[in-house]
Amino acid sequence: MSIEWNNKFETNISEIDTQHKRLFFLLGEVENLYNNNKGNLSQKSKEIKEAISALEQYTLSHFLIEERVMEDNDYPDLENHKELHNKFTDKIFQGKEQMMTSDFFSDEAKVDDFLQHLIKFLNTWLTNHIMVKDMDYKPYIRHTL
Repeated sequence: MSIEWNNKFETNISEIDTQHKRLFFLLGEVENLYNNNKGNLSQKSKEIKEAISALEQYTLSHFLIEERVMEDNDYPDLENHKELHNKFTDKIFQGKEQMMTSDFFSDEAKVDDFLQHLIKFLNTWLTNHIMVKDMDYKPYIRHTL
């Protein structure tokens, strides 16, 4: 279900587009780990944790920058956009907490199911969020950081 960056995702705000491309790349890394290690995911716990943490940290940084750009440009729907970001990060934190339990990687089927759902959620959320919500602020942006 891998998604790849293409020009339909462009906001024409270079900072934001560069960050979105990086998010696609990091999500692809998680997906590649999953696809290349099916049936042996428990043996890749360190790599999986690192890939998800990298995606999480970059996402948090991106959200802060994106929100700052919207704030600096008086985007009228900023608070609702922030709330969407908060709901997303809450979902990621919940998943990460689940993954960090001591016995999580002892159940191969559980790891497989978790990653399958996480990847599907991330792909869907990222594409929908960029295509709808991020495009909404595009006309308001006059300057960036």
